[in-house]
Amino acid sequence: MKREFIGIMGKLICELGEEDGVAIVTLGGQADVYTSPEMSKILEAYIARGQGKILLDLEELEYLDSSTLAALLRAQKKAKNLGGNVKLLKLEGEPRKVFEVSGFLTIFETFSDRNEALQSFSGSKED
Repeated sequence: MKREFIGIMGKLICELGEEDGVAIVTLGGQADVYTSPEMSKILEAYIARGQGKILLDLEELEYLDSSTLAALLRAQKKAKNLGGNVKLLKLEGEPRKVFEVSGFLTIFETFSDRNEALQSFSGSKED
């Protein structure tokens, strides 16, 4: 399923899927103060259904702001309460710099390989 949201910086594209019991949310475009609440609703809907294993594919994400970081942090805390985790795939470019400067790289596991990221969810409390 693909959803698009218009924000002040442009469009955020969210593609939703699942593989090996892991929710996969692919983000592309710009995540800002207007689009991050919509992204947050998607993540929280997975968590409300008991799905705490979430992989965010950020390869196509061009921009994110502090409201996006806050939404991701909330989702991470809720996922961990379920014994799960929010993990990041292909965090690169400007978005990676935002994570580095904010110290969020210590909060989220990051991966460059999709299979490695999916395998990292094996053995978590939710299994």
